[in-house]
Amino acid sequence: MDFKHKNHLVSSYLTLQKQIKEISNTICEGRSPTGVSASLTPLPKNLQDAIMDYLKKVSELFEQLVKRYAVNELDNMTKKEPVSATIMWTSILLRQLQETVSDVHPKVFERKFGKLDPEERAYITDIIDQIIKELTDALKLV
Repeated sequence: MDFKHKNHLVSSYLTLQKQIKEISNTICEGRSPTGVSASLTPLPKNLQDAIMDYLKKVSELFEQLVKRYAVNELDNMTKKEPVSATIMWTSILLRQLQETVSDVHPKVFERKFGKLDPEERAYITDIIDQIIKELTDALKLV
């Protein structure tokens, strides 16, 4: 098995782990996989346990496969990055959050969807400006 095979094996394993966690969050906690829709009703405990038992076995078997053929690659891909990487990602995510919020600012909002009532415009502008200031201040920390 060459490095491409090993890297794909590890990448698939990490994706599988993420998907299992998403399934667990959905069936046990009622979190929607979309992250934005209404909460779901968790499955009954006995059904949760039964599904999670299967998924635990799936995870163990796939881990066995990865550890046999790509243990070094797995170790390298699961090492923690330095705090500088966390700071970089935090900065990126905060900027993305600013963009999301800025999209609701009346300057943008009205261009896309039409005029707001003056009262709505003033209130939304005030709130969005406050949020953007908070995010700008948070960005100064990173």
